[in-house]
Amino acid sequence: MNAVRPGSPAGLREANRRRVLDAVLAEGEPTQSGIAASTGLAPATVSNIVRDLCREGRLTASTTVRGGRRVRAVRLAPVPGVVAGIDFGHRHVRVGIQRAAVTVLPEGEDDGEGEGPGRLLAERSSDLAEGHDAGVGLDVAAALLDEALAAAGVPRPELLAVGIGLPAPVDARTGAVGEPGILPGWVGIRPAAVAGERFGAPVVVDNDALLGTLAERAWGALREVDDGVYLKLSDGVGAGLVLGGRPYRGRTGTAGELGHVVVDDSGGPPGGAVCRCGNRGCLETWASTATVVGLLEPLLGAPLTVEEVVARARGGHAPSRRVLADTGEHVGRALGGLCSVLTPARIVVGGELAQAEDLLLDPLRAALERWALPGAVDGVEVTTARLGRHAHVLGAVALALEHVLAAHG
Repeated sequence: MNAVRPGSPAGLREANRRRVLDAVLAEGEPTQSGIAASTGLAPATVSNIVRDLCREGRLTASTTVRGGRRVRAVRLAPVPGVVAGIDFGHRHVRVGIQRAAVTVLPEGEDDGEGEGPGRLLAERSSDLAEGHDAGVGLDVAAALLDEALAAAGVPRPELLAVGIGLPAPVDARTGAVGEPGILPGWVGIRPAAVAGERFGAPVVVDNDALLGTLAERAWGALREVDDGVYLKLSDGVGAGLVLGGRPYRGRTGTAGELGHVVVDDSGGPPGGAVCRCGNRGCLETWASTATVVGLLEPLLGAPLTVEEVVARARGGHAPSRRVLADTGEHVGRALGGLCSVLTPARIVVGGELAQAEDLLLDPLRAALERWALPGAVDGVEVTTARLGRHAHVLGAVALALEHVLAAHG
């Protein structure tokens, strides 16, 4: 069988089909004119592709009324079964279940359009020990997956695919977790292969910040943004990039490790502290949750949570306000260089520290203007993630849905 060559007529047709399918996955039930607008394809091209995909059983189309007009709405054809998303953090794991080929939002969230968004069928979470071993993490995830499937009333054979997000670079060439200091219990593990055997279903894996980007791009604050950045500020710091309307993973699949960009390696801790990546003065040593609470625990007592820091800052506690402001300033400094190179239209801040909102974002914006090339941040919008704590598990669900789409091609 001859392979489809990129740039050939067959390659162009396949790329256009993929764009239409991706648009339907992101929008849930768009009109054909909406697909044309979001993909840049001609309406006649979209019409022909939709007709072909409906004939193949991959899409369904029906006439409906929206805004007083009769339009042709398109959605993914139902695929029997479910997909799972698993979000691993340094200290937690969260599992979500969803029907295959449907638009999803976390339970209780509204899509802002009042048209009844999809819901996760079930969601479960658990704490993990810092530096946990991969085997322990997967054991906990497997138990949560069983609980979620049972809660949703779904037998295990209906599980079609599992998406996993990890707070560490995953090398696309080998499928292995690298960078020994970032997630030490997972180093050298090929999580897709190991988890696939344990879960009895195909598994796809990516960095958690990139998965947050996928979710916010599909259902949140990066919708209809062609060039944007999703920034996760939590136990670790990472970024996901959208360039030209597509997630950008880079040559090895590890693009976006903004947390390990050096912003200040002078003086004492935290700037002088050695980062878990082995460098000194990385953004993560200035802007992680551990740094924020660690600076305040000598004053306020341990253990301290980010929620408590934010509450005290809103109540006027000067040290808490100062720490959050300094955190925003260092994040803005790192983003300044990124914006000078990529000139994104929107920056979306997620993770635990996003709950500080303007206490963090106002100094971040000021530093961004200070450190970016003049003109590079003109008009750039800085906002918080819409999907909150659900973003990364929803991104893992989206990754699993992409796998199902490709498998049923």
